[in-house]
Amino acid sequence: MLIATPQIALLTSLLAACMLCGCSKGPTEKTVDASRIYPYLVPESYLQYQPTDTPGLSKPIGHGIYIVLVEDQDGMVGNVTSDDLASLQLTAVQAHAKAIENLEALVKSGSVGMQRFPNGPQGKPFILFRGHWTAATCLLLPKLRALASKNLGTDDLCVSVPHRDAMLVFARGDRAYRDAMRAMIREKETDGAKPLTFEFFTLGENGTVPLDESE
Repeated sequence: MLIATPQIALLTSLLAACMLCGCSKGPTEKTVDASRIYPYLVPESYLQYQPTDTPGLSKPIGHGIYIVLVEDQDGMVGNVTSDDLASLQLTAVQAHAKAIENLEALVKSGSVGMQRFPNGPQGKPFILFRGHWTAATCLLLPKLRALASKNLGTDDLCVSVPHRDAMLVFARGDRAYRDAMRAMIREKETDGAKPLTFEFFTLGENGTVPLDESE
């Protein structure tokens, strides 16, 4: 007859608790779904929660903001890890490309709201993306510049991502106009979930880069 020692009894209890909370890895463990991977904007402070063993999994875009990859888990998001990429047989570059593809499909489905406001500061129009946790990430859309140029009547564009649920696109204009836009954005979007930045980006032919206010 085997008699459990206190150490064995403790180990048994810990294993049981682990199985109940879903920590154990077994045949029923959920694998990442490539069709539900999206890019996600986060402040630099968030990187402490990100895996660091795969170069390129997170990418800086300026103003202390980074692109990471997440999986949509029915309204919640989970970090995509190096193990996830291995299970999908994707490199970090391929995973980011797939995430952008998924984002484009999501926007086309109408899940992200887009509205053109004709009379913003100084009577100029701007475009607001909102209503979804990927709204700010839409600054990565490959066709965003063409869409914004058509609706705003200029190729000289700025982007603001005050928090994850909002993105504004507007003409670059002069410093006075940008200050007016920033004041409006601070007034309307300060209380948004997951704050990002009130600094602006420029939307050029080669993508989004931080705006240099000295120019």
